Amino acid sequence: MDVKKLFLFLYIISCLAPAIAAQDESIPLFPTPGEDLILAVTDIQPASEDQTSDFLDAIETFNRVLWDDLYFSGFFRLAGKSFYPRQSQAIRSEKDIPYDAWAALPFQVTILSSGTMGLSDGILQVELQVFDMKQRKKSFGLQRVTRDIEQIRAIAHEWADEIVYRLTAGASRGIASTKIAYTSKIGDTEDIYIMDYDGFNAYAFTHNGSNNLFPSWSSDNTKLAFQSMRTGTWEASIYSFIDGTRLPFPIFNTFVNTPVISPDGKRVVFALRTPRGDTDLFISDLDGSNRRNITNNPAIDSSPTWSPSGRQIAFASNRGGSASQIFICDADGANVRRLVKEGGDADSPAWSPDGRLLAFHWKPRLRSYYDLFLAEVSSGRITQLTTDSGSNEIPSWAPDGRHLVFQSDRTGTNQIYIMLLDESTQLRRITRRGNNSGPAWGGYLRK
Repeated sequence: MDVKKLFLFLYIISCLAPAIAAQDESIPLFPTPGEDLILAVTDIQPASEDQTSDFLDAIETFNRVLWDDLYFSGFFRLAGKSFYPRQSQAIRSEKDIPYDAWAALPFQVTILSSGTMGLSDGILQVELQVFDMKQRKKSFGLQRVTRDIEQIRAIAHEWADEIVYRLTAGASRGIASTKIAYTSKIGDTEDIYIMDYDGFNAYAFTHNGSNNLFPSWSSDNTKLAFQSMRTGTWEASIYSFIDGTRLPFPIFNTFVNTPVISPDGKRVVFALRTPRGDTDLFISDLDGSNRRNITNNPAIDSSPTWSPSGRQIAFASNRGGSASQIFICDADGANVRRLVKEGGDADSPAWSPDGRLLAFHWKPRLRSYYDLFLAEVSSGRITQLTTDSGSNEIPSWAPDGRHLVFQSDRTGTNQIYIMLLDESTQLRRITRRGNNSGPAWGGYLRK
């Protein structure tokens, strides 16, 4: 190898080394489910012999949705239905459970879910129960009555979340009943849409005939903040999710992007273009009053996200060079520190609900695509989540802190995906049509 080629080789290795080293520092995420917690999910049964096609479809939908919800929760080992005793195909009450047959299986089923569904005079009645297979007794149950058969998916989600909550001793409330906001491009406009966590029941939240991007939820799910071009310039918009009305917030007649409401619901942080031509981060009250610049730097600062305590803000900035990197500062702008130091281009930080991790997208030096990474806030250790599948960007945490939603162009257009952060790294695509981007996972509904 001649001298020129040798120097070129050493230069390339030196550029790659920081990024490669960063990816080797794995971060412990979550423990895997205990080996002794095995869940059997038997199909719910018709309460009577009256079976219309709509009724049978509702039963099939319920069984499929419940299984998918529990499997994707990441908390349980689900016993495959092919192992179930033959007598378990028609469990309508506890007397129908063949406990001895279950005990004879080569593995010990810990918990069994079953139930019935009945339809009479247009009223759908669902009765569900969970049995402790070691104690051989009923543990808890749920009853729902509705005239709307279309509610069957919501009932399945509710039951899945109840099982997660009860069997994890309250460690999680589940995610099956949560919502995801995102931007969908149809024609020349981009509207904010809302969908169930699994991609069903999507509908347009905005209808202003303009472009609306980067939605974010208030912690209590009562408000949505996003940037909009409805007035001809990018503005910060805050809307009530309850009745769809726009809340008072000033229009600054200059570029505004990525507004995010604080965890206590009293403040909002956003990026605003300054007279210098760059964007700084500003914090104001929810109505726009008491506005103050917290970064005041000639670089471009954007994509802010609050820590769960509301005491810190993570953001993207190119103050370290031409490309953006991830920084953290106090909520008043003090104590700025850079989190990702290996170069490349990083953006869209998202703080985990427990405050321990930041998810973000990053294109390390000499890489062609953006991928998702996690950084441990205290140590700066970095773990890579996606690889070799197009560009994966704009992560957002589920309220359980175990799942992420993000956009990816791995199929040629931007679509929305959700990911379980455990050893299985389950990945699901939840949008199919159009061009969909900028997802934001809503929090738990307050009870």
